[in-house]
Amino acid sequence: MKKLLLLIVLFHLPAIILVEQILAQDSVKAKTETSFFNAIRANQAESYITFGQGLGNIEPLIFESLIAPYFLLRTSHDARLGATLSPAILIRMQAEESFPVRSPSYMPNITFYRQLRSTFGEKYDASYLFLMLEHHSNGQDGEFYNEDDSYNIETGNFATNLIEFGIFINRNLLPFQSTTEYFRTSVELHPNIGREDELNGKYSFLRWNNSFRILRIPGQRPKPAQSGHFSQPQVQTRVETAWLFGNINHAAFFNLKERFNFSATIAYRPKALRDVSFFLNFYTGKDYYNMQFYRRINTLRIGLQAFAFK
Repeated sequence: MKKLLLLIVLFHLPAIILVEQILAQDSVKAKTETSFFNAIRANQAESYITFGQGLGNIEPLIFESLIAPYFLLRTSHDARLGATLSPAILIRMQAEESFPVRSPSYMPNITFYRQLRSTFGEKYDASYLFLMLEHHSNGQDGEFYNEDDSYNIETGNFATNLIEFGIFINRNLLPFQSTTEYFRTSVELHPNIGREDELNGKYSFLRWNNSFRILRIPGQRPKPAQSGHFSQPQVQTRVETAWLFGNINHAAFFNLKERFNFSATIAYRPKALRDVSFFLNFYTGKDYYNMQFYRRINTLRIGLQAFAFK
């Protein structure tokens, strides 16, 4: 009986090895898909809603909300090219009679991605180049200024188009075993195509953007090269900066008030919630809400944001 079992095992051994090789190849493909396309998700703007206007110099709000679903386009699970489409809309509901929403920011965009080969010798590295094309307008066609020469923030025409090109790096930089860090840097250019002429000399058409995100995984760092799946982080910290070039109200080059934007966000996802996290955000810089671009805001607010990692 033992000899018979040995013969059966030896007879089927080549088939067993072949199956194991096929499964191993499929596993490698799945890992490639997980690391690259999960890193693409880390590059998306997360939808959110705030509770009121928070503390700062923004007018009273019921909420501010970014609605930014995205559609991932890819040809195969192990593709090194990808694209996303998003019909992003930013709205502010005023804390006034009838709760008006005046001139939302419409920001549809398409982004293309090209994965880079690992330059750090790490199997979980999923760095890539990206190119985004975006339109930003408020859907209005009124005069840019009111009769008293103030900005027409209700019906004034705001429109610009931008090209953003940069690199996204998935690389552990901090000396901790329970975090994963993402860093991106990019150049944002607003060509003179379809943009409002009145923005000249008042709005920056060239910007340098940076973002550093830390995902903390309680207990261990996610390793998609081994498990094939990322663990879900419970805490996210994101720091973003932007430097605004060009002529902005004749401001000096090192005028931080006119040229420097800074944002810091910490988000916590309770274990009971899979797709939503609570966040606390501090922002100081030029207002990003279409016709409000001319003012500098400082705000500390809390709210809920969508959770991009599955």
